[in-house]
Amino acid sequence: MRSVFCLLLTWLLVGVHLAKAGDCVVTGAPAILDSKPVEWIIVIASGQSCLRGLRSGGMTLESVVVSTPAKFGEVTVQGYGFSYRAPRDYKGEDSFSVTISGANRGIHGSSIIRVSVSVR
Repeated sequence: MRSVFCLLLTWLLVGVHLAKAGDCVVTGAPAILDSKPVEWIIVIASGQSCLRGLRSGGMTLESVVVSTPAKFGEVTVQGYGFSYRAPRDYKGEDSFSVTISGANRGIHGSSIIRVSVSVR
């Protein structure tokens, strides 16, 4: 338990975003609409869903698009976020990309979020 706490604290101290909802854990730096790709990792249980919002701070999103669909699971846009559903009885790796565009603190831009998924 202590090692998990230390790992979480380290992630938070180095600016890595961590969100837990049900059986999914999402890690990765927030997208800031600066044209640089962002890498995220989702760890999820087989058959479960993960809902992830994409707005932060002074950000206004104009569009959220699944730019590369998942190979095994299902990704759908949910307002200013996305939902990933892992296939039932599947264990392994998956991936997809989401492209967001809008303005961050008044500066327009876009970001591609590349998501690697580990289904347990």
